[in-house]
Amino acid sequence: MITENEKIKIIHEHKNLIYKIASKYSNYYSMEDLFQVGVIGIIKAIDNYDRSQSAKFSTYAFKYILGEIIKFISSDRNIKVSTDILKIYKCYEKSKDCLTNKLNRTPSFYEICSFMGMEPYIVKDAIEKAEYDLSLDGVIGSDEFALEKVIGTDLRESIDQRIDLNRELDKLSEEERKIIELRYYQDYTQSETAEYLGWNQVQVSRYENKILKKIKSNIAA
Repeated sequence: MITENEKIKIIHEHKNLIYKIASKYSNYYSMEDLFQVGVIGIIKAIDNYDRSQSAKFSTYAFKYILGEIIKFISSDRNIKVSTDILKIYKCYEKSKDCLTNKLNRTPSFYEICSFMGMEPYIVKDAIEKAEYDLSLDGVIGSDEFALEKVIGTDLRESIDQRIDLNRELDKLSEEERKIIELRYYQDYTQSETAEYLGWNQVQVSRYENKILKKIKSNIAA
């Protein structure tokens, strides 16, 4: 049983990992808040880590830290863009293009609002909310989630899909998990993975594809 003092020591030893993951989202949330959420993730990793497994703790903890941060971002998106706001935003973009073609120049913000027949403060509010939401979608849909892209899930649709993915990863054999960890959490190439495992690149490629198909099939079931 890990004591509280031991947990604190592990958190301290991995604080740079938490900051590294959290830094990707610091444009939208305070680093202090993200770090605290990351600490929750690493505590969950400590509680669930099987020390008999060959996976490094930092590799194992990565998905817990990232998962907690993404869950925080998803639950905190209180600016859930309504249909009306999106309509205003799309209307603004179309009106801007229309006036640009008509005037042969870029119209001012107030010219666009006048063309739309809407008050500037309403349009401004809709643009800010829509662009904020879209920018977060860009972060959540970034290459950080390459594994989700490969197996065809979309985290933007539901945080449940990431939970499903993590469950499937936990079901993998030690050998299967090692390949996924090397390829998608430690950024090893197939050649580097083959060298690490003492295999050849073709074997890694075939085995990796088999694992990904199994994960995708189980999630879709």
